[in-house]
Amino acid sequence: MNNNAEHEHKVISNKLPIGGLIFAIIIILGVVFVKEPSKKYRITTEDMLTEVQTYEDVVGPEKVMDILYGDDNIYRFIDLRSSHDFIKGHIDNAINIPIHKILDDEYVKILNQDEYINILYYSDHCGACGPWMILKQLGYKNNKILLGGYDYVNDFILKEYTPMTGDFKNEKAKYDFAKIVSETAGAGSGTTSSKSSKKAPIKKKKKKAGADGGC
Repeated sequence: MNNNAEHEHKVISNKLPIGGLIFAIIIILGVVFVKEPSKKYRITTEDMLTEVQTYEDVVGPEKVMDILYGDDNIYRFIDLRSSHDFIKGHIDNAINIPIHKILDDEYVKILNQDEYINILYYSDHCGACGPWMILKQLGYKNNKILLGGYDYVNDFILKEYTPMTGDFKNEKAKYDFAKIVSETAGAGSGTTSSKSSKKAPIKKKKKKAGADGGC
């Protein structure tokens, strides 16, 4: 029994170095042949915090009005909502890239380029913040956030101010406000007739005599 146990111990002892060597080789091969990630963060946490605090990449309602009803074609909207929500309603000419697909290779040329300034939007403001931060840290250029999100813009800009022609500059006001203001201002000037400028006399009411035998 002792001889058999000693023999088995020697066999196991001889196999351990071989097993360890094989394991080490596997680890080395894994390190050598594993592909390097194609996307790396290029901005540190401190730099990202500075970017967030500057608010330079936030597009407010006034700018949205200029973009939607102006002639500046350098901006384009990126809708990060689902395809279902996009079909129900979206900003004109927006590109739909669902939020879970922003890192797909097919969208790199859209989200990282020098030709346009992308304005990312989700249903609310916060929904676009995360994707914007990821793209910013990866070094993607020309991406901004729509303040308020689609719901806010849809309720307070698209529904309220959309002109009939698509260009608010072409819309005619219902009234000629300049003419009304001019005429109103002229009514109080010295060109009016003397009759109209005279003040009507103020008639004073006579006091009624108190009843005899008052209190």
